[in-house]
Amino acid sequence: MNERHSVTTLAVHALPVGDDHVVKHLPLTFRVQSIARLYFDGHDKMNRAVLFHERASLTVEWLSRSVDVRIVTGGLVSIRWLGRPTCVKGAVRIARLVPLDRPEPSLNLFDTVPSNWLADRALLRRAGAHWDGLQPSFRHLFNAIFWQGDRFRRYLNAPSSLSGHHAGRSGNLRHTVDVVERVVALGIHEKRVDLGILILAAFLHDAGKADEYRVGYRNLELSARGKLIGHRLTVIEWIAAAQAQHRVLIDEQHYLALLHVLGCAKGAPAWLGLREPQSLEAILLSAADRLSGQSDLINRCAPGQPGFGRYHRHLGARPFVVTAQP
Repeated sequence: MNERHSVTTLAVHALPVGDDHVVKHLPLTFRVQSIARLYFDGHDKMNRAVLFHERASLTVEWLSRSVDVRIVTGGLVSIRWLGRPTCVKGAVRIARLVPLDRPEPSLNLFDTVPSNWLADRALLRRAGAHWDGLQPSFRHLFNAIFWQGDRFRRYLNAPSSLSGHHAGRSGNLRHTVDVVERVVALGIHEKRVDLGILILAAFLHDAGKADEYRVGYRNLELSARGKLIGHRLTVIEWIAAAQAQHRVLIDEQHYLALLHVLGCAKGAPAWLGLREPQSLEAILLSAADRLSGQSDLINRCAPGQPGFGRYHRHLGARPFVVTAQP
């Protein structure tokens, strides 16, 4: 069994006075769910924050002379303890929180997603299990792209399309995890496939959709970036920025292979400058991506009994099924 799934979840909403045994089992990194800052006296301010990790959640408070504006809702922090932990009115007294500005390859970001961000915990566990299998440099790149909380939240909540496959809240994550699982099932049978590149590319292939849509006057609509740039170029921009800013070390062969998988396109006109898929990783991702989208549309449009279902313009026909819905 994967180690991350064998850890019992700790509900640490209050610690007994003087109990530092639990502290040793707490995660090193938490995500800030909420933070409040109140005047305590003429010199100090009382800071109170609710912190989340899949293995533990707790409320902490600490005094400070000034406000650390780097500590924000959605940000990642570590705790500096104030001797033996003491619980006062449901909050654990600490020395301070330290904002984590630089991405850490060892932190599984899927373990830091509060339930008010995404309620489907099973989906997060599926994603996190495959992230755990990546090599450290690929984990580092993923975390460097999504270390900023707002972008990661949009990645989790974005639709995959406005009216096509996996539309609706978190549709793109459901599509992404489905594609990851499909490429793994295909790739393990191929001797010349780099599963790490294939899995990372599957995680990133539609990641740019986090910024491709925005909430319009009434419904979701394409953002300016979605209309002018698109998700393919957006994610390549993010990869380049992450490498430059955080010095992610990936050798050139793997880097080129990853960009090829994300940037190639089957049947694109030569004058566009896009390359045909030239690696098994690119071919497998393209097949899994298309199959995931088609499967979602057919399942949505299929009838309750064998026969023809509803027409969808992205299918170009009414899907025909011989198996009744369970």
